[in-house]
Amino acid sequence: MASGYGGGVVVGVPGVCGSCVSKEFSMLDKPRRLDRQRLLRVAFGARTKTSSFGNDEELAEELPPNWSLRYHVRYFVSVFVTHLKMLEVQELLTACPSEADELGVVAMKIAVDREKDTASAVVRLFDALSRSQVLDRSALIRSFEKIFCTLEDLKIDCPHAEKEVLEILQGCMDANCIDKKLLTKLPETLLRVGVAEQGSLSNDFHALLSKTISELKTFKHAAGRCIEEYFVTSNAEEVGTVLQELGMTTYHHEFVKKAVTMSFSQSNESAGREAVLQLLATLCSEGILTKDDIQWGTTRLLGQVTDLSLDIPRCSEMLIEVIVRLLTDELVSAPFLRRCRLLRIGDGAGLKVLEAVQRRTPEYSKKQLSTAAFKKEIQNMILEYFNSGDQAEFGRCIRELTPLSPAQSAELVRKIMVFAMERTGVECELSLKLLVWIIRNEELTPKDIENGFDDMYRHMPDILLDVPDAEEMARTFVVEAMKSKVLRETYVWSPSF
Repeated sequence: MASGYGGGVVVGVPGVCGSCVSKEFSMLDKPRRLDRQRLLRVAFGARTKTSSFGNDEELAEELPPNWSLRYHVRYFVSVFVTHLKMLEVQELLTACPSEADELGVVAMKIAVDREKDTASAVVRLFDALSRSQVLDRSALIRSFEKIFCTLEDLKIDCPHAEKEVLEILQGCMDANCIDKKLLTKLPETLLRVGVAEQGSLSNDFHALLSKTISELKTFKHAAGRCIEEYFVTSNAEEVGTVLQELGMTTYHHEFVKKAVTMSFSQSNESAGREAVLQLLATLCSEGILTKDDIQWGTTRLLGQVTDLSLDIPRCSEMLIEVIVRLLTDELVSAPFLRRCRLLRIGDGAGLKVLEAVQRRTPEYSKKQLSTAAFKKEIQNMILEYFNSGDQAEFGRCIRELTPLSPAQSAELVRKIMVFAMERTGVECELSLKLLVWIIRNEELTPKDIENGFDDMYRHMPDILLDVPDAEEMARTFVVEAMKSKVLRETYVWSPSF
């Protein structure tokens, strides 16, 4: 077989041994509606870029693949046991700031699992990271919200989970890592536990919890009656008046959640959905509801999909429709929904809703990337795939980038193979399986794949500098790709692309 990288060289000839891809690569192994448009034009309150969850640019950052959950666990074990590894954790967040969300979640879960004395260690960690400015309040709030949404699951294995979370929350507030307003976002079940808890919480914190649950009950009662009347009268102005007279703005996320869930129970499903969406748009346009309110309401809805489905079997489908409209009406942003997906808000059920929303709104999910950002993005995608082997997730990532230019598609295919060549035979096998999956699922065209092989041979002089046997590995890719029907059997590399 000729394997050079000059023009018109035939790179695949029958007779080359290729009995199985594993064997081949192992040999090369190496280390409406109520004037909707008018409402949308003035709904500035929910369209600002910043909120307590963070700005859209921060939320759009992907979690890098080289810091997976197992690395977090290792770091935190070191911190909790020896208290000598704080610098390493700071360096991790300095290099990978988008990891802060997951880092906070893992830390609190370890505290819940271990119970004794670990909550105070987590607080010290959060305090130190906050003081060094590598962990900001928005990231910590997102971590707490993930924990709030999974408390019921945590309690299955750790009956005292709520107590541990409250102790961490109290410590973070005392250390000024987060604002006391976060108490108004606590689930009512967690507030009840805190009010009933004796001994482990300070008197001041206990008093704050008691005050919060009393206010929450008052607000939920008034909001419930108000929403019931709205579904009869469709008088959004009256709803706005009631909310303003209550003067309890920090609980407005509960109104959002309640309004949406009550719309699911209306006799006419589509009319109920349209009514609640018009209500939310109107209240946002008047500045009564904010971006924070819509976002917190959305995370709580995602977190309760499983429970709501017990009484409302079509809950998931209806929530998908609502979130699609919130996104297209620009009341929530694609970066916010992407961050919810990365944090798996609502776990499996919530993730299915978010993925369905993404499929329904590809024009909003598409990432707008510079050339440098595109190169970094596909590098992260490929390395994450090598870590997880999740082909469907890789396909989702491709859809976020589409439409790709021919040159971008070729670069993606080339790097799938080259990154594998730089690693081991295991990655080479994974990369070939991925190319097969991409073709079978029509994420890229056969021409895109062929262009990617052309691109690989065109870059061969540079590849050889890092991978001395790259030509032999490339031949194996060609042979196996032909056998798998990824490449046509008559493929010949041409420098014309």
